[in-house]
Amino acid sequence: MIRHLLKLVWRRKRANALLIVEIFFSFLVFFAVVTFGTSAIMRYNKPLNFDWHDVLVLNVSIPSERGLPPGERHGDNTADVAALDRLMKEIAAMPQVVAIGGSHTPPYSLSTMEGVWHMRGKRVRMTMDDVTDGYPKAMNISLLRGRWFKPEDDALGYTPVVVDSDLAKALFGDEDPIGQKFDEEGEHEQRVIGVMPPFRKNGEFTSEHINMVFRRLTLAEKSVRVPGSLLIRVRPGTPAAFEEAISRRTHEIFPNYEQRVRRMEAMRTFALRIYLTPVAVGSVIAAFLITMVALGLSGVLWQNVTRRTREIGLRRALGAAGNEVNRQILGEVALLATLALIIGVIVVAQLPLLGILTLVSPTSFTIGLVGALATIYGLTLLCGLYPSWLAGRVQPAQALHYE
Repeated sequence: MIRHLLKLVWRRKRANALLIVEIFFSFLVFFAVVTFGTSAIMRYNKPLNFDWHDVLVLNVSIPSERGLPPGERHGDNTADVAALDRLMKEIAAMPQVVAIGGSHTPPYSLSTMEGVWHMRGKRVRMTMDDVTDGYPKAMNISLLRGRWFKPEDDALGYTPVVVDSDLAKALFGDEDPIGQKFDEEGEHEQRVIGVMPPFRKNGEFTSEHINMVFRRLTLAEKSVRVPGSLLIRVRPGTPAAFEEAISRRTHEIFPNYEQRVRRMEAMRTFALRIYLTPVAVGSVIAAFLITMVALGLSGVLWQNVTRRTREIGLRRALGAAGNEVNRQILGEVALLATLALIIGVIVVAQLPLLGILTLVSPTSFTIGLVGALATIYGLTLLCGLYPSWLAGRVQPAQALHYE
């Protein structure tokens, strides 16, 4: 039976080739949408391990040396550093404020610092940020072991860092990371003093294993880069007028620099929209493509049944039942879909070799593949139901009258 269907498909190879191409590209698009959609849902439901509620983000555009080559950097202007330190202390003393911390790349800021560490023969990509001692309280970050930064760390002979459990696992395996040297190739010694849960810096749709590390930043250092953002945790119910008070005081201290106060909730909304827009566009494109394939497939099958009235009538005259003809048409549809999907699966199977699994988890990849296969098979068979039903109703006498 399969050999017979292959002969029928091959004899109509020009018309069938277009259908196979349409089904193939529909499979690829649907696979991408399902895979990334599933990945987004799975990521969204994971804990962030920080709290964005009731957090204000104050940005002051203080000129910095961060754009200069490392050998030419001598720290930001000492007067600006001292003024920023004074501003942070004044804000912390306000009754509406619970905690305040500095950061270069805060959550939902759409900015990041990444690098590659070479330790113990391993090459590990990680995401990093320099934060002040008040950062963990401002973001409500908990630890799995060890401790966070504190003012007494100024007396240490090394720079303390806090890593998340993903990075600790990647660098140290099953060893206890507390007290371990962190940067074997750096000029200044760094040691791990704390481990936190996986930190999802970019929010609900953060990719897997960003390997977060926090380095201590203190304004008491001689050569220091001022934090680009101040994170201010306020008491629940604090009115919006408090933002104006912070903005006014910041302008008094830094009259020549631009400054902006935002709620992290608004930053989160914007970041989620940035991520979801490509997914939404891809879903719309996939929906249109699937609809076009469904209409095209139904029309072509219907036309094929009409053109094959003589063939079908002759088969009915030789004793074939209507259900057998029905199954033949559906079998041809399933064969066309199978040929297209074989090519599609071969192409998709190469994606892990190109690093696609760094963007999505193996579970999302599997769900996307199975979901796309099931959807394409279901769609093609659904489109073939009515044409196959028409074919099953053809009577032998109709073939004699067909022109």
